[in-house]
Amino acid sequence: MIMLAMGLGLRPEDFRRVAEKPRAVVAGLASQILLLPILGFAVAYAFRLPPDLAVGLVLLTACPGGAHSNLYASLARADVALSVTLTAVSGLITIVTIPFVLRMATSLFAAGGQVPQLPVGQTMMQIFLIMGLPVAFGMLIRSKSPRWAARLETGVKTLAIILLALIVVGSIARQSDQVAAFAQRAGAPVVVLNLAAMAVGWIVARKLRLPGTQRRTIALEVGIQNGALAFALAAGLLSSVSVAIPAILYSILVYFTGLLVVFAGRRKD
Repeated sequence: MIMLAMGLGLRPEDFRRVAEKPRAVVAGLASQILLLPILGFAVAYAFRLPPDLAVGLVLLTACPGGAHSNLYASLARADVALSVTLTAVSGLITIVTIPFVLRMATSLFAAGGQVPQLPVGQTMMQIFLIMGLPVAFGMLIRSKSPRWAARLETGVKTLAIILLALIVVGSIARQSDQVAAFAQRAGAPVVVLNLAAMAVGWIVARKLRLPGTQRRTIALEVGIQNGALAFALAAGLLSSVSVAIPAILYSILVYFTGLLVVFAGRRKD
């Protein structure tokens, strides 16, 4: 439902901007697709996280940007069009990259079998069904009738939020003791990852001498990942609530760290 809502909101011009703003798009995608997973591995290793949490942290970094990044880009007076483009393109690229990053994470941190190692091909097909197919269906509906797509988008987003809340609450209730212990252990690594991710996006954009609006955009895109999708993949593909703990904590944290960028952008303007 989350990915269907994303597809309903996408337009062809969201992808055409890649040619219009190549330097900014390349900076954002390189930071998000390449540097962010490396950062996830580094943080998981530095904090010596248990296998479940380490894999969950890296899985989170492999996911595309969250829809909230577009909202925060608007509030921070950043480049909203660039934000939408990065979210859309990363959403397609990560269908291919998530299985490889997930395989590397389970091989490195969970070699003892604590987290199941899924075949790359099978994982890619499952992720395509979870992510790619709903996005394509949503885009098809929008191409046929933008008016109906706009009407459906709000309802689908609302339903997705309700379903996600039910899944999270139900999963935590079943393993409340284990979840509490893991959440306490994963708190600091999640904070460090989030702040470092935003810093990486900002630094890369600054090195390429991009304007302030695009620096803020890339910082938000790299710092705000699709935690809901990470939770769904952890619970669905890996059948593990503990792997999903970093995604839950991260999804709560980004509301506050995202506001820092918003305040910085408004103050600068």
